[in-house]
Amino acid sequence: MPYKQSLQGLLTICRKAGKLAMGLEPAKDALYRGTAAGLLVCSNAAPRTRKEAVFFSGQAQVPCLVVPFTKLEMGQTIGRASGVLAVCDDGFFQKMVQMAREEDAASILEPDTEAI
Repeated sequence: MPYKQSLQGLLTICRKAGKLAMGLEPAKDALYRGTAAGLLVCSNAAPRTRKEAVFFSGQAQVPCLVVPFTKLEMGQTIGRASGVLAVCDDGFFQKMVQMAREEDAASILEPDTEAI
């Protein structure tokens, strides 16, 4: 099964399990609570949104992965168009990273050393 379809299926399961925080503010809340295993950023997220996601994931020492979905495609997959998602289950997030690496599509963002 192609990477994008597999990732869509995993995101759907993750959403149904209640393990996604959708949107930048809910994702930041999950990071602050310590429940986020990782962040997902859409490929067409605004530069400021991407920068904030990377900054806050760095503060929480949580990885941030760029996924090959636009916000519109993410909305079709999970029911809400969001540029940033927090995955609140380590197993789900590790599987997403593993699938991205196997597809050679992994794009893990490193935090900037400068504050926003």
